[in-house]
Amino acid sequence: MTDAEHLITDNQLEQGLGILTNLLYEEPGYGSLHNHLGWAYLYYAGDTAKAELHFSMAMRFDAEYAAPYLHMGTLCIRGHRYDDAIKYAEQGLTKASANKVALYEIIGNAYELKAEYTKAIKAYKAASMGSLATYEISNLTEGIKRCWKKRVTLFFTF
Repeated sequence: MTDAEHLITDNQLEQGLGILTNLLYEEPGYGSLHNHLGWAYLYYAGDTAKAELHFSMAMRFDAEYAAPYLHMGTLCIRGHRYDDAIKYAEQGLTKASANKVALYEIIGNAYELKAEYTKAIKAYKAASMGSLATYEISNLTEGIKRCWKKRVTLFFTF
């Protein structure tokens, strides 16, 4: 899977997908493999239908694996399915290996896009509390500021 990942990131998408697809014949129920396929289809091939299928399969075969919940959240935001994005991200937060900063950020993004700014601010704050990376904290702080500005603009809109 690592070789396939390197091929995909080196603009050799077909070869990388070929390796991953061939691995499915050996391990059709391997959640991480389905997650890798979903990742490739979402971020490199632009095929959201196949990505969603593989993320769903990853969650079905390994419900405790957190990565597909994160990616499904991203996929749902891209498809303007904000409630679904929140649902998947919240499910991902319950997993032991969860990237809580990224999952809370997805929740914040979804709430912000739904114009539920108070909930978005709460999610961005939760994400920033779990991070030690300056760039992440700066990005999340900008999200909070942006939501405050949007709340003020909404308040003064007639």
